Amino acid sequence: MYNLRNRNQDQLISPGHRVVRQAFNQDRYVLQPIEEILDLRSPIAVPVRAPNDNPDVAVSDEQLRLLAWILAEGSAEKDGSHRVSLCQSSEIHRDHCEEIVGLLEHEGLAYTTYPQKSLGTCTRIRLKAAPSRVVHSWLGAREKRVPDYLFRLSQRQARLFLGAHIKGDGGVEEYRKRITVTDERILAALEAVAVLAGYNFSVRERKISDISTRRQYILSLTEAEHDYIQHITPLDYKGIIWSVHTENETVIAMRRGQVFITGNTPFTNVTLDLRPPAHMADLPALVGGQPIGTYGQFAPEMAMFNRALAEVMATGDAQGRVFTFPIPTYNVTPDFPWDDPNLLPLWEMTAKYGIPYFANFLSSDMRPEDARSMCCRLRLDVRELRHRGGGLFGSNPLTGSIGVVTLNLPRLAFLSRNENEFFRRLGELMQAAGRSLVIKRKLLERLTEQGLYPYSRFYLSPVKNQGGEYWANHFSTIGVIGMNEAALNLHSANLAEDAGIAFARRTLEFVRETLVRFQEATGHMWNLEATPGEGTSYRLAMLDQERHPGIRVANERAVREAGAAPYYTNSSQLPVDFTDDLFRALVLQEELQTQYTGGTVFHTWLGERLPSPEAVKSLVAKVLRNFRIPYLTLTPTFSVCARHGYLPGEKRHCPKCDEELVLRHQESKGGVHVHVP
Repeated sequence: MYNLRNRNQDQLISPGHRVVRQAFNQDRYVLQPIEEILDLRSPIAVPVRAPNDNPDVAVSDEQLRLLAWILAEGSAEKDGSHRVSLCQSSEIHRDHCEEIVGLLEHEGLAYTTYPQKSLGTCTRIRLKAAPSRVVHSWLGAREKRVPDYLFRLSQRQARLFLGAHIKGDGGVEEYRKRITVTDERILAALEAVAVLAGYNFSVRERKISDISTRRQYILSLTEAEHDYIQHITPLDYKGIIWSVHTENETVIAMRRGQVFITGNTPFTNVTLDLRPPAHMADLPALVGGQPIGTYGQFAPEMAMFNRALAEVMATGDAQGRVFTFPIPTYNVTPDFPWDDPNLLPLWEMTAKYGIPYFANFLSSDMRPEDARSMCCRLRLDVRELRHRGGGLFGSNPLTGSIGVVTLNLPRLAFLSRNENEFFRRLGELMQAAGRSLVIKRKLLERLTEQGLYPYSRFYLSPVKNQGGEYWANHFSTIGVIGMNEAALNLHSANLAEDAGIAFARRTLEFVRETLVRFQEATGHMWNLEATPGEGTSYRLAMLDQERHPGIRVANERAVREAGAAPYYTNSSQLPVDFTDDLFRALVLQEELQTQYTGGTVFHTWLGERLPSPEAVKSLVAKVLRNFRIPYLTLTPTFSVCARHGYLPGEKRHCPKCDEELVLRHQESKGGVHVHVP
């Protein structure tokens, strides 16, 4: 992780995270990976506030100001009619008392006033029973609670609300405004409203004192647009990483009481057909709600879109870097137009960057409508949905996965004395994984019912109407990691050996059979995924070596001799660098890859880019026609120079930069030629 700090900020972001910063000497912002920012010598300006373009909520300014006064200075009695009262000093803040009374009278809320002694003398303004019930309706409760509509205020309304709240619980200084509260719920609401108001803010804590018996939180509001990051430090981190995806790839975040705006790349996957699929060809295509023909009539437009996308992706960005998202998945069907000239950019893109994934519908019994590719691994067999729902869900399933639990196979194998014990432990672990997914499904369903997932609730309402649950068409997914190391720990054989392959096959069959029992017991759909691993492959191996020093990992020798970071092989993949023979790897992997019902991918690692688009097309066709691998991607090796962009192959130094250095050296020597081998 990387820690970005200055006097105010204390951000913590992950490798690869894109930071929002102001371009040097320009009035615009750029999204830049943290690794590139490390090379910058000047402090970077990160935005800490932004405008809010929400329209006004349907509430009067007077009601909004009065609500702010009630949340700041009000209270509700705990019994009877729960009458609402507000207190203000008529001696020190006569104008405040007059403002509150004026707002009450504007809203037609009857009240009585009388003096009350506390630290001094104040005026207590007590609403009568019926007006108190009106305020309860504003709050949505008979106690002091923040109503939901405050989180939808326009920028003007948010500033109006905070202006009134500051009079009750804060003060105005030359460069900032402050609000002091003791209720953490009110604090959280004020922070959200401050964002809507377009303020930069920070929070600090004041501990209990003789005057205040409760912990106080001081919210400071300023008009500062940027904070300047002075220090960036790499550090080790153990914990949860939140990956938030938004339409504009930025998010307003807060850490340790300081707000900031940051960015990320949204993980997007698009599944593309090159011809109108049979299950959609006769459906009406709508523009502005009116039919303009059937989807089958728009094959030329499909070809136009596919060509344009491939051309843009093949070009890369302005620095010649690959576009990592979206990941296009192409359905390769028996009628796939291999010789269509419109597909030339697709093959060029694949040869250069290896971006696309190819779904194999040539060597299996599945059709494109049988699967949905949800990400780089999760590929769902939705034939089960037609069995469950039919009709609408057969042609257009609203599906996905509620979550994935990954099983750490190497640890199970290391702790087991034999295969029987291994499967006993595996069964117990799957029971725990299953319980966690059942709990998550129930929680997800309840939160959706309560409106906390409004978009999902809207789009999944047809599923709810037919099946009684919003998430009825979503799978519960269990994945595996480190099958190769499990075989090594239990049988001293890897997945390129017969004993290792047989063990892996038995393990995957056991997991699949257990998932069938889960499905029968719960009435929900379950599937098995080849977990990508990514950071998990390192983290689990590191933790296992700390607890079980004798456990075998994928890079055993490098760990022992060079102190390398340990890792486990993804899912049931072959050991890294086992073979450069693509077809040998396919033969060894075919039987295992077809065991996964929730998605898997076969990576074809290429040392260099393929020589021509024709070679790419030939290789993809040969693999998909002759192997039952469900999901294929080609991964050529390439480098990117900051000055010259894309370079084929692995280059530690840019040959074009080296050539320019040689030319400059020749010129400086007056034409003396320097031979560089």
